[in-house]
Amino acid sequence: MPREGATGLILAGGTSRRMGRDKAFLPWGKTTLIEHLLERLRPVTDELIVAVKDAQAFRYLQATVVEDCVPDAHALGGLYTGLRAASHERCFVCACDTPFLNPAVIRWLIRLVDGYDLVIPHTPDGLQPLYAVYRTSVLSVIEEQVRRRDWTLTGLVGRLHAKIVEADVLRCVDPQGFSFFNVNTPDEYLTARERWRAHEGLDGQRQRP
Repeated sequence: MPREGATGLILAGGTSRRMGRDKAFLPWGKTTLIEHLLERLRPVTDELIVAVKDAQAFRYLQATVVEDCVPDAHALGGLYTGLRAASHERCFVCACDTPFLNPAVIRWLIRLVDGYDLVIPHTPDGLQPLYAVYRTSVLSVIEEQVRRRDWTLTGLVGRLHAKIVEADVLRCVDPQGFSFFNVNTPDEYLTARERWRAHEGLDGQRQRP
């Protein structure tokens, strides 16, 4: 299927405190979680960017690797860095701990962003700013927030012209609701592996985009 004229941006600059090791390099089948995410995004996006604190360990990836240009700014800093590096106006943004990225959902969200700064899902767990589509035109808003040292993504969302996609609508494209599951702890990682094995296998198979 054709790509969407968009950038795929993965934020991988977190500390992974609760996991106890870097989530990006967790084993996932025959590869690592970060490589798995890149392969999920590749059929949908025309450019892949990974925003990190230290680029050295990520240089082997088949993607553009950029180091956070605002140290200690948490996810907002990674978002700012990645959007600055993006070649496309539309950017799908996710964290490095979301193994069930769904290409069909991503493609659909990208197509909804025309006329908005941001398309953001709203699930029973709340807004999902790290599974959303941003326009690079929001950079000036982020810069102003960085100057105030306000690192909250929810604060950013409130200052943008956002299209919020509610849970009942999301179920039409993701009936099982797997897309937004993330792995912050060892137990969540094991749960994700079991879920993936049950539905797709960990032997290199993957959903069709």
